[in-house]
Amino acid sequence: MVRKETKQIESSVRAGSQAGLGRRKVKTSLRNSSIRVKLLLLMALNSSFALLLAGISFLGYQAFQYRNTATRELITLADIVGASNTAALSFVDERAANETLTALRGDRRIVGAGIYDKRNHLFATYQNANALTVPAPAQPRPNGTYFEAGHLLIFHPIVFQGERIGTIYLRSDMNDAYARLLRYFGIVCIVLLASLGLALLLSSRLQSVISGPIAALAGVARLVSVDKNYAIRATKVADDEIGVLIDSFNGMLSQIEIRERDRKIAEDALRESEERYALAAHGANDGLWDWKLGTHEIYFSPRWTRMLGYSDNEIWSDPEEWFSRIHPADRERVRAQLAAHCQGSTPEFSSEYRIRHKSGQYIWMLSRGIAVRDEEGVAVRIAGSQTDITEGKIADTLTELPNRIYFMDKLESAFTAKADPGASPFAVLFLDLDRFKVVNDSLGHAAGDQLLVGVAQRLRASVRGHGLSGRLAESAATVARLGGDEFAILVEGIRDQDDAAAVAERILKQLAAAFSLDGRQVFAIGSIGIAMSSSGDTPEDLLRNADTAMYYAKAHGRGRFEIFDQGMRERAVARMEIEADLKKAIKAHEFVLHYQPKVALVDQHITGFEALVRWNHPRRGLLYPSEFIPVAEETGLIVPLGLWILHEACRQMAAWHKSMVGEPALSISVNISFKQLAEASLADDVERILTETGLDPATLKLEITESSIMENAQLAIATLRRFKELNISLEIDDFGTGYSSLSYLRQLPFDTVKIDRSFVKEMGTCDDTSEIIGTILQLARSLDMDVVAEGVETQDQLARLTAMGCRSGQGYYFSKPVDAERALRLVRDKDALQRGVLLKPIPIAGSLKPTEPEGLKSVLADVKTVEAA
Repeated sequence: MVRKETKQIESSVRAGSQAGLGRRKVKTSLRNSSIRVKLLLLMALNSSFALLLAGISFLGYQAFQYRNTATRELITLADIVGASNTAALSFVDERAANETLTALRGDRRIVGAGIYDKRNHLFATYQNANALTVPAPAQPRPNGTYFEAGHLLIFHPIVFQGERIGTIYLRSDMNDAYARLLRYFGIVCIVLLASLGLALLLSSRLQSVISGPIAALAGVARLVSVDKNYAIRATKVADDEIGVLIDSFNGMLSQIEIRERDRKIAEDALRESEERYALAAHGANDGLWDWKLGTHEIYFSPRWTRMLGYSDNEIWSDPEEWFSRIHPADRERVRAQLAAHCQGSTPEFSSEYRIRHKSGQYIWMLSRGIAVRDEEGVAVRIAGSQTDITEGKIADTLTELPNRIYFMDKLESAFTAKADPGASPFAVLFLDLDRFKVVNDSLGHAAGDQLLVGVAQRLRASVRGHGLSGRLAESAATVARLGGDEFAILVEGIRDQDDAAAVAERILKQLAAAFSLDGRQVFAIGSIGIAMSSSGDTPEDLLRNADTAMYYAKAHGRGRFEIFDQGMRERAVARMEIEADLKKAIKAHEFVLHYQPKVALVDQHITGFEALVRWNHPRRGLLYPSEFIPVAEETGLIVPLGLWILHEACRQMAAWHKSMVGEPALSISVNISFKQLAEASLADDVERILTETGLDPATLKLEITESSIMENAQLAIATLRRFKELNISLEIDDFGTGYSSLSYLRQLPFDTVKIDRSFVKEMGTCDDTSEIIGTILQLARSLDMDVVAEGVETQDQLARLTAMGCRSGQGYYFSKPVDAERALRLVRDKDALQRGVLLKPIPIAGSLKPTEPEGLKSVLADVKTVEAA
């Protein structure tokens, strides 16, 4: 049973498929028919539809009319019969009613009739003997007409004196009417067929008028397509739409004929141009490329491939072969520049990038190109050239050393070779000249350039000759200028960091000798940071590590070198955190001032204080200046911080003056950073602070290092003279450690010289130091200047300084820096200093222990604001 049903289903599916196939064939045949056939079919369909619609409308109207006529006639007959039976119904005379109905047999159409009383009981009936007997309904239907089984039925009320007394029922035979209607239908069909034949006859005549010119036009188009003869023209026979089409077609042929002629001319010119292009590409020094954007095919000239070290046979056609060789750091930029030009954002494509040579090295290329666009402005092709710019790209124009770009490429190659298990370590030395800005500002940029050239020559000499560390060849080192006064040396093939240190020592030795710049003797001291290859994972990491080590070398005395270790990185991170916290600390008022007394050495009474800043860090506790002042100076935050220190120190000293009426006025010394001294508004700020705090200007002493003045001598001297006009005392700090000379002391309006703690520390252990201090004292006396010795920590130092005629001093022998409350206590307890009473030092973040008076120099060496810089 299931198999039989399955076969039936398959048979149905095949039949449906065959029917669908037949329909598709008909559609295909119709689609491929000529315009003449299609016009005939269109006219026949239109005519048939119009005639059919007219016939249906006519027949429908006739049928409607027949029905309406039959209905009106039957209703009239019902009224007559009803009126004739009003008496019979009124007197319940059934015989009279039947006789009245019998009179209906004269009308052959009436096949039945009936009368119902007012209670709807059948009262009298009539049946036509010659017709099919259909009994009258037992109950009358609602008043109206009904059509059923070829009969027309009517139920009509019998009314007498406005009252319904019964219902008349009549049944009429409609077969005669239907027969007449059928005859009409036959006549209409004959008329329709005749009309359709006439329409087809007329259509066949008319279609030739329409399809003839179109067929002729198609024949011309076929000839043009086959023979490629664009001089042929179609003949126009009328000015109708087909005539317009023929005119347009002929016009199109004219345009094609012109373009074809122009194309042949252009092809000839292109052929000549391609020949010239081939000759130019063969002889050009630049590589040429041509990229079809639609097909993603690209042509590279033989010269292009030879520039990368490949032979003429190694030709590529895929743009990715180009991009894959571009340095990863440049690749996306080149893609973006190409895309920008193709989108119309730039007038031409121009890009400098590194590309990998067959040898594995990267060379620098300049690529230029222009896009060819279609009528809509869309780029369809781009072609250009490639120029090798390696020589000009990797050399520093001033010193003729390799530049940063070449150095980083060389360093990257060293990192690549580092992956070899047998590879030797290498190191990066980062050199920065100390105080190079002073040379530029004082002698001019031309002199600075001469100095850089001289330094470059000495660096070359340092890595040339018998070997860097006694065994390295000349080719093992690469010297480069990174920019400004920064240089880098890549030392390869070394054994360990001792070899790198030997190179650094040799460089510093070479730089120690003076340089002659236009007859002037100038010294170029450099600081060097060393980073071993094991300390970084990338070239950038290694160079940054060497830079970090260089800054540590500067911070620990300049003119020296430091080898990078992990602790430096951690300290550098901590330094970054300090910088971030420093900005918040100024707003949060986290800084406090401590005061170290200045003492008359003869009787050890306090003559004033030096204000020293401390930072109450919310997490790290109390921080000394050496931990944040360098960061503040680098970021420029020292300017607002320095003004706050000056304002707070002046305010505090003014308050002390008010509380010590009648006593000699104490002085307050405040350090001024070189960054502050570079501000043209510094003198105005100081004058404003004195006015706001009410401090006597004569009691304010500003301490300035000689190195700060050398940063911008002209502006510094002008600012110092403003200070003197305000009656402010000036102290030159750390005298003897920098560029100071007799001529400078005569020119600068200083009142006091401060002997640096490094000289005081060596008193009694080095005779030369005592002689230097004696010379400074004699020089100060000859210039009518006071002298203050810093860092007095022992009785022996005090005795020696007093014997040499030094009048003032400060240091841990007298007191460490203390807060304002304890400073005031020292002033009021006049015997405290003479008794050697020292307050316990304040620990840094709880890490220090109380220290005896004689042991402070190794643990609590206080670093003042400017000294920390």
